[in-house]
Amino acid sequence: MDIETVRAKMAAQVSRASQSAMASVFGWVFEVQDLVVYATLRHRRRPESTYLLRVVFDEFPRRAPSYVFVDHDTKQMTSGAWPPNVRHGAEPLGICTPGTREFHEHWHRGDAQHPWDPERYTFLATLQEIHRLMERGVGG
Repeated sequence: MDIETVRAKMAAQVSRASQSAMASVFGWVFEVQDLVVYATLRHRRRPESTYLLRVVFDEFPRRAPSYVFVDHDTKQMTSGAWPPNVRHGAEPLGICTPGTREFHEHWHRGDAQHPWDPERYTFLATLQEIHRLMERGVGG
């Protein structure tokens, strides 16, 4: 798929998420840099707990986006950037939930129950699940 089509499909996903009621309720803030979206996630009951999620849309929708938490300042993946109990312990580091590349291509590759489907596992739906995991992991 050509890069302009990938960008357009990514932009549509980000637009739906940023205009959703969930973005307002959860206080999500998005920053787009080419085929990467940085989403700031804030715990609702513990607003001092914020995390930066890097979502890479290269090859979308053929492949699921890659979702990892990164340092706010350097935007590099570090162990301290992850909310408690969200990071999957196995390589590659990632979030084990449907909609993430790490889930579909590594830990559940070939799982007939959860085949990659960009219509089913949208950016918005995946963000909602990751936010739920983050809040549960941080507590509150």
